[in-house]
Amino acid sequence: CYLPTNDPTTNWHELMNDHQSKIKYVDAISLEKVHGGDKNVDDLTGLCRPGFIIIGAGKCGTSSLYHYLVGHPRVLPAKTKQIHYFKYFTNRPMRWYLSNFPPAQSFLSNGALMTGEASPGYLPYPEVAHRLKNWMHVHANNGEGQPVSSPKIVSIVRNPLERSWSSYKYNYVVPVIEKLRKHDTNRKDPGAPYSDEYYKKHKLFSFEELIAAELKQLKECLQPGGKGEKGSKHLFREMEWAKTIFEGRSNQGLNPLVAVDEICYGGKASSKVIRQQWVDLVERYPDKEIKVNNVHLVQSLVGRSLYALPLEWWYELFPRDDIYIFCNEDLKYNATKSMSNLTDFLGLPSFDFTEVVSGGMYNVGGNEGYDTLTDWSDAARDNKDIPISKELRAEYLDFVRPYNERLFSLAGKRCNWD
Repeated sequence: CYLPTNDPTTNWHELMNDHQSKIKYVDAISLEKVHGGDKNVDDLTGLCRPGFIIIGAGKCGTSSLYHYLVGHPRVLPAKTKQIHYFKYFTNRPMRWYLSNFPPAQSFLSNGALMTGEASPGYLPYPEVAHRLKNWMHVHANNGEGQPVSSPKIVSIVRNPLERSWSSYKYNYVVPVIEKLRKHDTNRKDPGAPYSDEYYKKHKLFSFEELIAAELKQLKECLQPGGKGEKGSKHLFREMEWAKTIFEGRSNQGLNPLVAVDEICYGGKASSKVIRQQWVDLVERYPDKEIKVNNVHLVQSLVGRSLYALPLEWWYELFPRDDIYIFCNEDLKYNATKSMSNLTDFLGLPSFDFTEVVSGGMYNVGGNEGYDTLTDWSDAARDNKDIPISKELRAEYLDFVRPYNERLFSLAGKRCNWD
């Protein structure tokens, strides 16, 4: 935290002894002040930096992990779980970002040691990793001239097929049915409102169809010396930090880095088909719906389950000892012990998480809302009987297996995905 050096209005000793104080967040600086050249936009006095950032992966349990972690008595929550500053709000100053965390007064009055955020949109993007590392060093020193340490990086991963299935339901099925039902109701369709099963059968592409189409796309993109490798190198050709990494990995004989999300999916195939991988599907089933707002999540049901590919960028930019890989399955089967291991990594005092994790998991399946709690028994049933043929399942698992091994090599441990 950046404590005021001369603040006669605040009784810091009293705050340190007031352990029942409610968390009070400072007001975020207005964009009018930012664009108006306000001299105070760079003043970080009274604010605190995050000690950890959960970078993803999406639909792997980031909500649960975050809620459990802030259940530690020495950890304070941010205003919101997902801030996504380093991806979507890069035009705003560091003061705006840090105003999303509890200020120094709240830290002292609550006896806190750490705060943090969980933005799963960070993981897939190499430029976010570089931005986070560089900006925290340069822009978060409050004019002191000395670089500050970066937050610890935490990534939670999950059985790839289960993550794909969960993303399909959450990012495709739920929003598309909602969109279609609203459309049918507004035009006073005499049959509306239709059941979810009706829409799934007649208007939605199946999980199997979308997975098969994406696998074909990724196999072509990720072949050795293919579009993925060449396109990634070309995309970052003007960035010195990336050029250094590419050269270093080449000299060491390591796997070439690939920016899957930015290279392997491309843009629209036509006005009716928003991605090339879906051309054949749309031609065969023109009445089914594929236009979604979050196309970047629906296009990458498989791609965002290849955790090693984005993480290899993060490991190049951050010290290995500053990154922690958390297996989602440990949350389900050994939550208390695994949370203790995480707090040890973060340097927090020991704490019994039994009561914190006993309620269940957050934001499971099609439940919308990061604070939505699902009982453990219901959460366990969420991924039973994934509707995929034996043949496609085998193809999927064969495809992701080498990427799983690369992940385990990075993490120095294995997840129980057998």
